[in-house]
This record gives sequence, C-alpha cells and structure tokens, in this order.
Amino acid sequence: MARPMKQLPRTNDPLVAFARDLQALRKQAGDPPLAVMAEHSGLSTATLSNAHAGKKLPSWATVNGYIPACGGDPEGWSARWESLRLAASDVSDVSDVSGDLCREVLSRWERTGDLTAPHAVNEGELRELLKTLLDFNGLSHRTLARQAPGYSHVTYGAVLRGARPRKAKILYQILIGCGVYSLRSHEAWLWLHLLSRFSWREGVEGGKLLARVEQPLRDAGDLDLKMLKTILERLERGRGLFAADIVSHDSINALRTAYEDMLALLLSSLQRSHVQLPPKLGYTFNRVVGELRNSSIPNPAAIAALVPLAMPFHPRLRPRVVMALKNASELLRRAENGELTIRGAGGLRLPPLPAFQRTAPATS
Repeated sequence: MARPMKQLPRTNDPLVAFARDLQALRKQAGDPPLAVMAEHSGLSTATLSNAHAGKKLPSWATVNGYIPACGGDPEGWSARWESLRLAASDVSDVSDVSGDLCREVLSRWERTGDLTAPHAVNEGELRELLKTLLDFNGLSHRTLARQAPGYSHVTYGAVLRGARPRKAKILYQILIGCGVYSLRSHEAWLWLHLLSRFSWREGVEGGKLLARVEQPLRDAGDLDLKMLKTILERLERGRGLFAADIVSHDSINALRTAYEDMLALLLSSLQRSHVQLPPKLGYTFNRVVGELRNSSIPNPAAIAALVPLAMPFHPRLRPRVVMALKNASELLRRAENGELTIRGAGGLRLPPLPAFQRTAPATS
C-alpha cells in the first residue's frame, strides 16, 4: 500500500497548487507506490516525493518523469511549469529595470535556446545577467566549478557578487560552464563584446581567447537545437504512452523512430567535430556504430559516455537526453523480447515486433 501523501496547506500559492495537482494526478492513477513510479520514471522515490511536497519547484526532468508514471501527458504541464520557473527566478534583490531584463531574457533563452547576451547599460546589469544564466541552467557555484574547472566556486561567487573584477578568462569559463554554445554561433563573442563596453582591455583578452581555440573544437556540439528538442519530446511522449499502458505497434514504431533519429543526430555531431576521441571513447563510439549496423540496440552506458562529447555546451539538456535514450532502449528491448503486451484493434494481443533495424552513419 502506498504511503499517504502529506496534506498540503489550503492556499492559492501557485507552487502549492502545482504540487496539489501532481498529487491529484497520482490519486487519479490509483495512488501507485513511489517505488513503482520510480521504476517507470527512472527517478528516485525521494525525488518523486519532493516533487509533490509543495516546498520547491521540481526540475522539468522530474516533472517529465512524474507525470508519465501516473499515466499523464507532460506536454500539457510545460507552460505552467515554465511560468512558475520564471516567477521563481531570484531577481527580487535587483532594480526593477534589471529584474525586467532578466525575466525577459530568461523567457527568450527558454523559447529559442540561443543564449546570447542582451544589451546591458552597466557592469551591475552584466553581473545580474550572468547570475540569470546560472539560474537558467540550474547551476550552483559549486556545480559551475565542476563544469568549468578553471576556477573555484569561491572565485565564481566573488565575481558574481561584484567582489572581484570580471576578467575575460573567468567570464569565458562561466559561459562554457553554463552551456553557452559559442564558437560556431558566436554567442561567447557577443558576451565578451558586452564585457568590452566596460573594459576594452578585457575585450581584447576575450578576442585572444577565442582566436586560440583549436579549429576542430569550433565545430564541437554543432547540433540543431530545435531539432534535438523536437526529437527529445517525441522520445519522452513515447515513454508516457508506455507508462499509461498504451502499447501498440504504432507507439513502439514511433518510439523506435525517435530513438534512431536522436542517435543519428548525436553521432553525426561527433563526426562533424573531428575531435580526437580518447582511445577508450573511440572504441565506445565504434562499438555503438557497430551495434547499430548489426541491428541491435546499443548499450545505454556506452551512449551515456558519448552524449557529453556530442553536446559539450548543453549541460541542461544532457541528463534528459541520456535518460530518454536509456528508457527508450529498455522498452524497445522488452518489445522485441515479447515482454510487453502489444494490442491492436479490438484489444487483440499481437506478436513481438521484428528486430531493431536502422542504417548507421559511417565512421569517419
């Protein structure tokens, strides 16, 4: 029997209302135990429990796992979650002008995926925009230091508080840590150009940094973000159908197609970058391609090792992509092994699908 959910206070607070509706969705699904939901979603029971506690806005990855585990469709919750996220952005301690600027840029970044810098009239606004960039990616100073190891979390915190000057080298590391895909779309150049408005010397240093980047790395992660997000939504939507026990040949084929499209996108990104992979990862890449050519589903751990290299400047999307591919591969294997009840017209049980098929990209 599932543990009773904690009663939420009667209030009109949007965050509490969001949690209350998550609880209602779970009850509507028959109040499944958190352990069962964890198995369906790939999330921990603690994460799922915190999602409907009403104390903090859960991440989209959590919401996107919780709702399908209750038989719901996450797509209908996306706009509501995003409005809560924007409202929760920490811009209360800045001027009204800076706060409006940060809210506007958050909305634009979410809508377009283009992390370019807007106009800032002074260094204070630039500092607030950088803090907003961290918030957009859900990064603490410690996490930023792990993703951009050039400086400690203490140094990054001091720079973002204004206690230390914003040097081009530090700004560049912050941008890389925050997932600014810079070298091909010139996003980093625009941020460094903004810095040059307040320090021409640091602007020159920023230009030197970009000029020294090796040519192969300029193409790393050259992904069509709009296409990637579209494929990701298809993968996650397919997972939702399986969680709701809506399993048909059409739903399995749609999931398989999305899985193939995502792998093709990621592998082609790696091939275009011409980055020399370490021996171990080079072997992993060749093994994944070989498994695809042999009409078998690649090992999820091998794919998870390659995703950061295919998406080096998108830390926010990487966990979603890895989890979506892992879930899809598990379901496709179960479908091929006859472990899923596949139903056709009239509710008739159908035989398992034929083996996984695709044409893998050629190795470079």
